[in-house]
Amino acid sequence: MRHPTFELITLLLVTACADQSASPLVEADAPRAQVGQGRIVHRVSVGGPDQCSSLGLKPGCDGSFSLVAMQWEDGSVTGEFTDSYGGPGALHATVDCLLVQVIPERTTLEAWVGGVMTHPKEAAGHRVITRMRDNGTSKNDPRPDAISRGIVDPERENVSSNCQDKPDMGFAQALQGQVTIW
Repeated sequence: MRHPTFELITLLLVTACADQSASPLVEADAPRAQVGQGRIVHRVSVGGPDQCSSLGLKPGCDGSFSLVAMQWEDGSVTGEFTDSYGGPGALHATVDCLLVQVIPERTTLEAWVGGVMTHPKEAAGHRVITRMRDNGTSKNDPRPDAISRGIVDPERENVSSNCQDKPDMGFAQALQGQVTIW
């Protein structure tokens, strides 16, 4: 025979697990997963202390840069993009645009990643786009990886915010950190 306390505890646990209103994340900042997206077709990740070393400055002078973007079999794109220039959490976007391109003459991959700003509040809803190149997996590779700056409201600079347009955004070498594209 079960004790009534066992049934009460079970009921409380099931209720607590089903209650999503207690989530510590704001809905707009919460990672999104969709059922039925299929397998991941492309994945891009970037992490490092931004472009400081390539500009001859102290590593980490401009905060850090991190990005994860995935293109799913059904064509949808998900991910997060953070550039903490000037302080933690300065720029955050939800990724909704990804294009991966093979550059045969360089035997490398390039990617364009774009999204919608969620932070800072005054920029929420604005577009941002960035570009990166994966030149290998170690600092012994002949060419370091490269990233562009993230451009907020790219159309103001005559740059398309659509990844499919492959906007020419220039690069700086990522002398620290890693760009991975597949």
